[in-house]
Amino acid sequence: MTDIRLQFEQLMDHLQVPAFILDVETDGSFVFRGVNALLASAIGMSNNQLKAQNVYDVLPKRFADTVTANYAKCVELRAAHKYEEVLGFETGEIWWLTTLSPLFDHEDRVIGIVGLAEDITEYKHRQFEALESLVEMQKLSEKVSAFTGLAAHDLRGPLRQIRLVTEIAEDGFIDQGDGKKELLTMIKDVAGRALEKVDEVLLHAQSFIDETDNTGEVDFAHLCADLIALLDPMSHFEVSYPTLILKTEPVALQLVLRNLMDNAFKHATFRVEIEVEQSKESGERLEIRVSDDGPGFADPQAALEQIKDHASNNKRGFGLSTVARLVASRGGHLWIGEPKFTPGATICWTANAWILSGPDAT
Repeated sequence: MTDIRLQFEQLMDHLQVPAFILDVETDGSFVFRGVNALLASAIGMSNNQLKAQNVYDVLPKRFADTVTANYAKCVELRAAHKYEEVLGFETGEIWWLTTLSPLFDHEDRVIGIVGLAEDITEYKHRQFEALESLVEMQKLSEKVSAFTGLAAHDLRGPLRQIRLVTEIAEDGFIDQGDGKKELLTMIKDVAGRALEKVDEVLLHAQSFIDETDNTGEVDFAHLCADLIALLDPMSHFEVSYPTLILKTEPVALQLVLRNLMDNAFKHATFRVEIEVEQSKESGERLEIRVSDDGPGFADPQAALEQIKDHASNNKRGFGLSTVARLVASRGGHLWIGEPKFTPGATICWTANAWILSGPDAT
């Protein structure tokens, strides 16, 4: 009987999507059986470089750790496993939407994995840029709402007075047949309708800043592992993070966590630690902390003010300024906390998120 792995290997180059196939060894390790031309071109590694090679022999350890964790998940599930991942190659940073499917032998043992990978890098970048634009629009909407609120407040008083005066004038008014009573009634009705319109304007203005529910489930450990493999592929640092499933806004979490981890790796000496716990200020938020054992901040308050000042003036770019704007737009705040390490720095933020599963789930 022809091995199903060989059949797929022979068909891969006819597929119009990047594809690869792995052998699952009896010891649970993974060996590249082959990649098609589209995937080889995207990652800058040829089929000859990867074929018959153990994943750990051709990829940096961090990189190999994160991809083999996904392969092992597919074997464990014995079913298709679909997920987003961000990986760094010589050709650059690529976001993939990857689908893994197990291959079975006649004894129903998983002997291989077929992977189909859709390059979603442009889509993810558009998501990040759209999110930043949304933050700026929300700030503008809040200003519009505040202005209309003040204007409505200023209008309500005079309109109420007009209606009250006309009601007083109507009380005991003797109609002389000259149309003045009808005029008073008309003035009162106009004032009443104007008050109703003011309320409608206020409701419409408030709708500008009503948020759409963009929350979803996020495998926090998977996200951390991907980012660590991207930012520290050669394992220069010791990194720890919790194993949690969160319900939150995935794109916002990816953007904030990526920037703060990138900042930590730039300044760390040996260690980076990521912590998540229930916020003490709000039961509906989580506090997320990213710590490093670098030189820290000589003046934490001045450093924070510099970040926030930069945030109010800088309109583009993803960095700490973007993080500060984004966190504030979600009703949270960013601050420099007590250092986890000495010396060191800890940057904290509160996020609209809930722990669905993990050691700290409620």
